[in-house]
Amino acid sequence: MFTLRSALPHAGLVTSILLSSLAFAQDGSTPPAAPPSPAGGADEAPPMPQMQDLFPKVALNAESFDATAKSPEAIAKGVAELDAVAAAYKAAPMMTDTVTWQVLIPGGEQKDSLSVDIGAGEDLRVKMTGAELVSVGGQVYLSVADSTDKYVVAALDGTVANTLKTKFEGLELPLPHLDFRGGLPAGKAAEAFSFGGSHAGSILGYRQKDGVDQILIGEATNDLVLNVDPATKLIKSMALVLCPPGAPEGIRFNVQFTLDPKVMDTLPTPIAFDPGTRTAVASQAELAPEAVKAIAVGAVAPTFSLQDLDGKTVTLADLKGKVVVVDFWATWCGPCRKGLPSIEALAKWVAETKQPAVVLGINVWERGENPLDKSREFWKKQGFTFPTLIDHPGDVVKQYGFDGIPATVVIGTDGKVAKVHQGFDPKGDLTGELKSDILKALGTKG
Repeated sequence: MFTLRSALPHAGLVTSILLSSLAFAQDGSTPPAAPPSPAGGADEAPPMPQMQDLFPKVALNAESFDATAKSPEAIAKGVAELDAVAAAYKAAPMMTDTVTWQVLIPGGEQKDSLSVDIGAGEDLRVKMTGAELVSVGGQVYLSVADSTDKYVVAALDGTVANTLKTKFEGLELPLPHLDFRGGLPAGKAAEAFSFGGSHAGSILGYRQKDGVDQILIGEATNDLVLNVDPATKLIKSMALVLCPPGAPEGIRFNVQFTLDPKVMDTLPTPIAFDPGTRTAVASQAELAPEAVKAIAVGAVAPTFSLQDLDGKTVTLADLKGKVVVVDFWATWCGPCRKGLPSIEALAKWVAETKQPAVVLGINVWERGENPLDKSREFWKKQGFTFPTLIDHPGDVVKQYGFDGIPATVVIGTDGKVAKVHQGFDPKGDLTGELKSDILKALGTKG
């Protein structure tokens, strides 16, 4: 089950995406293509593929560099080129950049981004999903969306890059800018690329291709290609091939980064930090919200009134007298995508057997631009027939006490919670279990 806390920046931005992608396939089942056969069907399930078979084969970047591009002469050029890149970032009066990264996984993709404003000296502002990091006036501040009453503050330890290493454990950002601005010794610029759970390694090659300078940095299991604008010496994109920590042998991810660096004399928005009414704390651990508890069986189900993908409003109170099954999901959540066909099979059974029940999806915490369009496209592509409601801010899922998805709640005819299912078990029979839950809530024998 993917939890929101695992996406907090102190878990490592790139690492959290990669590890949640890895978790998508660790249960050994294939991505959902069609709803499974109803429970008790005569057809036997096909054999489960090996985990390695679920992932596309990803070759190291080094395999595309020929012997000339990896020669001692080419490596020397790569070292000099990367030193020039570091110098360009350090010399910029001020700059902005937007870093976007994307990793393909079975059944979909993970995508996220951050923006950075770099001012004079060690002044800095990084805005990322659910968090903001600000360095100004000799202090470094971290605030996260889940903690509205607190923020972390630490004294600057020389440079922002060093402060993140010494005082913000696990806060690794795909921003070589920080080490470049802090200053790296000649020949050591490759050290700026240790992020995403990988160690940068050393420069292994250099070539000019497609109008950019390409620098190959790597080690045994991971490598990275930088695409550098030869005129500005600023990085345009990066291609990281990574074997995440804990991943089975042979599984690698290809993470594509795009950057949009702009050098300027004055930032559009001055760097500042406004604590508002929040209280300063000394560690990231103190930012963590109190552990939430999932709604208990027997509790009155919190009511909601949400719109579906067509704009029709559905209100839980209007469904009293029927059993209501609610499944919380998101397009970026691998286990959710794997569980939704089971919910679809349940909805078809409800319709075919004319059970006095309603099956609803609730799309929560959706990310990126145009989340409603993304939800519509996904739902249409999957061909699901049961309705899904929209709760992108997560207000309803929060009322039900879930900080992770998928989560499925069965609500009885009296409006009280009859059953709670959390996570997705590939070896289980979610459709069959939910059928039994519905019949039990109706007082009917299966």
